[in-house]
Amino acid sequence: MLKDNANKRMAVYLRRSEGESGSTEAQLNRIIEKIEKFERSGAIQKIDRNIVGRDITKKERFNAERDLAKVGDIYNEGEGASGFKFKDRPVLAELIKRLENNEYDGIIVESMNRVARDFSGLARFLLPLWREQGKVIYSLIDGQQLDGNRTNEAIINSQMTWGGIGKLEEIAKAEEVRTGSAVDKGYFKGSQPEWLGKTYRGVTYGFLDYRKAYELMKAAGLNPKGNLANAAEIAKIMGKTYRDRGSIKGDNKWANIWWNKMRGYDDAGVLEQWLDNYEAITQFIRNQGAYPKSSYKQQPVVNIIKSTTGYMAYPAGVNPAGSSEFVIFPNPLDVGLQELADNPDPLMIEGWQVIREPLSERVLLPTQTQPASRKKTK
Repeated sequence: MLKDNANKRMAVYLRRSEGESGSTEAQLNRIIEKIEKFERSGAIQKIDRNIVGRDITKKERFNAERDLAKVGDIYNEGEGASGFKFKDRPVLAELIKRLENNEYDGIIVESMNRVARDFSGLARFLLPLWREQGKVIYSLIDGQQLDGNRTNEAIINSQMTWGGIGKLEEIAKAEEVRTGSAVDKGYFKGSQPEWLGKTYRGVTYGFLDYRKAYELMKAAGLNPKGNLANAAEIAKIMGKTYRDRGSIKGDNKWANIWWNKMRGYDDAGVLEQWLDNYEAITQFIRNQGAYPKSSYKQQPVVNIIKSTTGYMAYPAGVNPAGSSEFVIFPNPLDVGLQELADNPDPLMIEGWQVIREPLSERVLLPTQTQPASRKKTK
């Protein structure tokens, strides 16, 4: 709802609540791209990246007199700040003071529950700002805002009261959700790409450039039988080979399988997103700094690989075999790889949501169906 060329002067407010894992630095990294889009469109003035409040790197102990006097547009309350106790929110108090002095037109938050866990708390802290002073409270997670429009206020009030955006943390913390089904955690078996450092049948994988492979496949096209042309040659270029009677041959089966997969992802409009995730996760594995085989076994990588199995197998969603529902897994890069790495249980991450819908009359692509049996490929 922030309009292009509105040129609003906005502050960014960061907070992680008591009992919630992750960091405000990771929170900022998740939302900075959206903020930059608003800057480019002229919806908001350029945000001063300097931090007011707690040190986002956690290298310095908080000193209210020093840290609340800093100049910048990003206000960091830090981790463990209560959603209910105003006295424990010195950074928010400072931000409100500056808003009342008309230094800003409003506040940008990842979601409304960064300010308070329920609408009563939100109103207690900020209601005079949006009702009486015309300030804007904008939520990046859903594009909603409090701005004096009573309809917007009623919608957000209802959502926060009845388990919408303001209850994401409460739901995630509840024991019954923490022990939810594997599918809701993103754990869903399906054919995976080759992960750097994974050992399969005695072979430790390196990086496989699926982007290059798909370009080669598209250039080759189809043969008269309707299969991928030059499949063996493409497989050989990509290092997918086998030995036959003393000679090295390209694995045309591998090439055809991945041609059909990536073409299906492309038809569904998710291929670029899938490739970006594969490359980003591969880079995360490299960044662990150990020999790839060792990096792949480190817990942060294990957490990411496990919670992304559903997405990496079915980035356009899937109809599980024998069911009448359609399941859509969250895009890992939208959630944040560091968040996934830090949380063995992705249900503890704010914004994580596996969507389950009735299959209804949906027309499915082959890449959106789960075969009753699957053959593993190299």
